[in-house]
Amino acid sequence: MAGDGALAGIFAYVGWAFLPNLATSLLQGLFYSLTTRAGSPRPQQGQPLYAYHRRRIHIFVLSLYLLYTLVQTLYDIRIAGDFYTALGVNPNSPDREVKAKFRRLAARFHPDKVRTSNDGTPNTDAEAAFVHLKLAQDTLLDPAKRFAYDRFGPAIVRVQRPGLKTIRDYVYAGLRSLAPEYAKGALMLVVLNYFWLPKWGQFWRYLAIAGLAFLELYFLTHDWTAPEPSFYVTALAHWLIPGVLPPHLLPFQILALARRMSISLNIFISQLAPHAARSSVEQDQQLQAQILHLNQTAARLDAEASGVLGLGLAPFKGEKEHIDALRKGMKEGMVTSAIRSSPEVREAVAKVLARREKEIIGSARVDGIDRVN
Repeated sequence: MAGDGALAGIFAYVGWAFLPNLATSLLQGLFYSLTTRAGSPRPQQGQPLYAYHRRRIHIFVLSLYLLYTLVQTLYDIRIAGDFYTALGVNPNSPDREVKAKFRRLAARFHPDKVRTSNDGTPNTDAEAAFVHLKLAQDTLLDPAKRFAYDRFGPAIVRVQRPGLKTIRDYVYAGLRSLAPEYAKGALMLVVLNYFWLPKWGQFWRYLAIAGLAFLELYFLTHDWTAPEPSFYVTALAHWLIPGVLPPHLLPFQILALARRMSISLNIFISQLAPHAARSSVEQDQQLQAQILHLNQTAARLDAEASGVLGLGLAPFKGEKEHIDALRKGMKEGMVTSAIRSSPEVREAVAKVLARREKEIIGSARVDGIDRVN
């Protein structure tokens, strides 16, 4: 089962490379099929409206895929199980309940009672189940092992190490096993940031690594209990998607979830990065597409203007004299319009109007004086 979970995790990461782009293209085509009227042109690649729609749809698809990765990770944790679910107890169960549950399960899977299977061969599955249950009981009844198991997982208690007796011993052993993982993760992140990942969002990727390290230290130095509001959220989630989420999350499971989601978030941020460093070939292709669209728009406007002009000349079709008179009148109108729009003519007209205005005002004053006399 662990191998299946790891394989699912690998497929989830590989899926980030091509699934969002494929889903975005399909959804964008479906969106245009539903929203574009019959006969209306669809936005084409290279147009600003096409890029605007693709950006919004791509963000929507990435968000859905990120949510799917979260649910898939929680489902993998549920399938993998833990010592508490194996015994049918919860992290708050006392030792008495752990012993009682183990006795009931041991009666079913004890090698002396389940010696052979139906065909007479040794029942190795029952023996492996009993060994797993015995290890679970021994771990949960030992405070030091239980502390280490909750924070580092089953790997730290599966191998018997004579030097590990106290909580401090287990903490040091766990830190020694985690230090190389964090060193490799940080080195890989530096290499990816330098050669592949965009500079945009670089700070948040380093912050995610630091946050994971802080979370590890927090669980090592504190007794963790889930906050009360999380119980309501968990109950609602189990009601919405039953049989998918684990019944509880131990610290090592939370850390496994945080590691996978931090990687997914890094990829999510990288795919949301603006295309500031696009290649010159891509920029030339987009520029050529925009020029072609502009030429098509200009040709369409020219055709519409010619059609309107032809419609206006339709009454004169076939009458040469009228057409000649219209042509002559249009020429005279164009000449008159050009003369009137000339700055010299406008200035002369303004002077004449000003002089006439003065004359009118002067004559009005003279008439007023004559009436008074």
